[in-house]
Order: sequence, then C-alpha cells, then structure tokens
Amino acid sequence: MIRHFFLILFFSSFAMYGQNSAKPSKESLKLKEEIFQIIKENALYTDSLDWKKINDEYETVALSENDSVSQSILFKFFTEKLRQAGDHHSFFVSKKTMTAKKQITNHEQPKGMYLGNHIGLIKVPRCVTFDAEKDLAFANTIREEIKNIDSTNDITGWIVDLRHNSGGNMWPMLAGLNALIEDGEVGYFVYPASNYKMPWLSENGSMLSQKSKINDYKIKDRQLKIAVLIDSLTASSGEMTAISFLGLPNVKTFGQPSAGYTTSNGTFPLSNGSHLYLATSHAADRTGKVYREKIFPDITVEDNSNTKEDEVIEEAKKWIRQ
Repeated sequence: MIRHFFLILFFSSFAMYGQNSAKPSKESLKLKEEIFQIIKENALYTDSLDWKKINDEYETVALSENDSVSQSILFKFFTEKLRQAGDHHSFFVSKKTMTAKKQITNHEQPKGMYLGNHIGLIKVPRCVTFDAEKDLAFANTIREEIKNIDSTNDITGWIVDLRHNSGGNMWPMLAGLNALIEDGEVGYFVYPASNYKMPWLSENGSMLSQKSKINDYKIKDRQLKIAVLIDSLTASSGEMTAISFLGLPNVKTFGQPSAGYTTSNGTFPLSNGSHLYLATSHAADRTGKVYREKIFPDITVEDNSNTKEDEVIEEAKKWIRQ
C-alpha cells in the first residue's frame, strides 16, 4: 500500500536531456521505464497528459553512461510533463538528498506559549526528517507543549499557528494536534477517477503508519475556540494540517490565502534508491469539501510579519475573547 506523505517542495536544477551517443546502464534504462509506468498508472493528472506525445518524446530521450546524469535527465523530463499538465506538487528526491536530510539534526521544533488572557498558542513548523524516530519526537513535542500550557493555565481558547509551515510529513502534525480535538476522521484523500475517499484518522496516542505510541494528553475542554493561522507560505502538508481543522464549529481561520499545494503525494520508491512523490489525489476536509487550490481564510489579515504580537494574532485573540 502506498503511504501518503506531504513533503516540503524541493527545487533542483537538472541537466538537460537531448542527444547523447553514450550507452546508458541497465539501471538507468530500468529507472526510465519504471517512472513512466508509475506516472501513467497513478498520477492524479494522468488524463491531462498527452500520452501519445509523451511516448514519442520518451523514446528519444538520450541517457548518459553516467547514472547520475541520466537520473537528472529523467527527473527533468518527467517533472516538465507533470507541470505542463497542471501538477505543481509532484517531485523527485534523490537517494543522496534523502540521506543528507536524515543527517540534519537542527530541525525547527514546535513551540507553545501562553499569550495571557487565557489563550494558548502552539506554533507548528514544517516536519521534514525522513526519520521515524524524529517524526515521533515531533508529534510528542507538540503534545508536551500543549500539555504544559493547558495544565498550568485556565485556557479558554487556542491558536494553532501554521504560518510559514511549508510542508513535510503531515502525520506527526496531526498526531500532535490531536490533543486539541476529538478523535475521528479529520479529512480525506479524494481520488477523482473512482470518487473514492480515504479518511485521515486522528486517534489519541497514535500516529498513522507508526507502531510506537505517543503522548496521549488531551486538553480539558475540546469545545474551546481554535483559531488556525495560515499564510502564503503555508504549503503542502502545512495546508493539509489546516484542512484537518476545517468543518469544526469551534474553528476559524485567519491570515492570508495558502500556497495552493493541496494535492496529496503518494510515495513511490525507485529502483536506484530515489523517491518519486507523485500527486495522486485531492484533499478534502471532514465535511467532504474538496480543496483543489488555495485555502482562503475566514478572516483575511494583511499583516505578514509572522510574530507573536502581529495583527493576525491580535485578530485571532479578539475572536477568541468574544
């Protein structure tokens, strides 16, 4: 079963494809064929792709005897075709990049704070670790921050700050923020071809695809107002996390329209150790409303300074106090 992740957008420069008399390796030829098949069979935008034209061009793609160069040629070729079809979210990650990301230790961490006037805030940054233990730690940090605020203050409302959250793995974010809401289906992957809806399950003390248990703290009153903050840099799984709150009667969104990367990406490991993160479905909130582009906030606030005392925070606090 394909695991769904929503990852920060990686931008890379690739070598141009074109004429090359060198003979590519069997590994590169295998990679070429498998990417073609994966996209044709699974891409959300497969019906928008001109497969006859792609097939004609695909046959003329000249690879290099250098596997790394061939990989770049193939990634560029298929990325361009997806972009032309309207897919702005799918991307490739090389084995080298994935290894480097796993070794990064200074990831930004979730941070909670008490704002006074009985209001708690939890700021959730992107979660891009490529590491199961770090994902669990990320989810636990969210819950510990919420617990510390909730257990030492008389809270009457919460602010979930997803501004500048450019993506990553959505599941640690949902698992951590589960402390604020009831368990259940908080959103869906929607597959247009079959009209199938796969639910996003939010369950206390657990994280989808992980066997290890996490902190199971729940706030005392799950009916309190929750202000969700977004901006133009809230993207991909940052947007999915915002969507997981939409449709709740006690939730209102503030800020600016999100980035508009609201397709879900299936994870497809490739034979050379790289990965294709391919848009395979749209996202829908708990009511079934589908988000094909940006999320537009309930209350638009133009201040994009992204501080704990800016106008977006002030408008959210004002609503909570009403």
